[in-house]
Amino acid sequence: MLAILTGIAAGAASTAQASVNGRIREDYRSPYMTAVLSFIVAGFILAFIILFTEKDFSIPFGEIASYPFWIWLGGSCGTAIITLNVVCLPHLGSARNVMIICFGQTMAGLLIDHLGLLGSAVVRMSAARALGAAIVIIGAALVNGIRTAGNSDPDGKQKGGSVILYILLAAANGFACAAQVAINGRLNMIVGSATKATLISMSVGLITTLLLICIISVMKGRTAIYDEGIRGTGLIRGFRPWMAAGGALSIIVVEGNAITAPMLGTGIVTILNLIGMMGAGLLIDAVGFLGIEKKPATLSKIIGMILMIAGTAVISLM
Repeated sequence: MLAILTGIAAGAASTAQASVNGRIREDYRSPYMTAVLSFIVAGFILAFIILFTEKDFSIPFGEIASYPFWIWLGGSCGTAIITLNVVCLPHLGSARNVMIICFGQTMAGLLIDHLGLLGSAVVRMSAARALGAAIVIIGAALVNGIRTAGNSDPDGKQKGGSVILYILLAAANGFACAAQVAINGRLNMIVGSATKATLISMSVGLITTLLLICIISVMKGRTAIYDEGIRGTGLIRGFRPWMAAGGALSIIVVEGNAITAPMLGTGIVTILNLIGMMGAGLLIDAVGFLGIEKKPATLSKIIGMILMIAGTAVISLM
């Protein structure tokens, strides 16, 4: 039960982190600089946790190096998630983007379990697991207010042109979410410390994000890393204490999943994350967290949450 609650809490923290990072992005005007801040803050917090709880910074790099190269890519998955969101959101709209990510995340998690990819224990796909996944996806659609097909976004914006490429990229975003869970779960088992595994993941994520910023700056100029090409406040000059919450929440997400993935399997953990994400999203909308417009929970959204929980029960118990 504790592992299940941890998986849900990690998903809820992910939604809260997205809200905090959205506010940070308003100041920095860049998703990439927001990510850099999150990784740096998380790294400092993790270092203090290790110093005062484990008092040992030794990491078995030799043992980690004996694994395939993908063992280092948990943090890079985090960078990919941020980048793909930036690319896909304008073309798909918020609700459709979230739904495709949910679909990709659910399917990828079950596929990783079925094939034993990325060091996961093999849990074969069954009719019950497939049925449970379908119920989860239907529930997620209701929570996100998806009722009609086509290019109309629930936000009222019309999306023109071919969106096939962006649908595929959003699905890849979902795969990156599931892959991050599996990779960091395996890294936790190798290192023997979820906190150290999380620190490694955050460090790789920071390096990957900085490399991406350098590549974008060289190819398109420095203004390309900022929203609408308008540079916001500097990383240090614009920092305020509340902004540390983004990095702290990212620790709950990554470390929570690193702990639960070996115990429950990637498929179940990714779906528990979705339940936490959707539930926290409904709560944040209802209370108007961080000044966002209040949106009361509707009957269809509540039914959607019930279906997601029911689908997870089908997958895990049958």
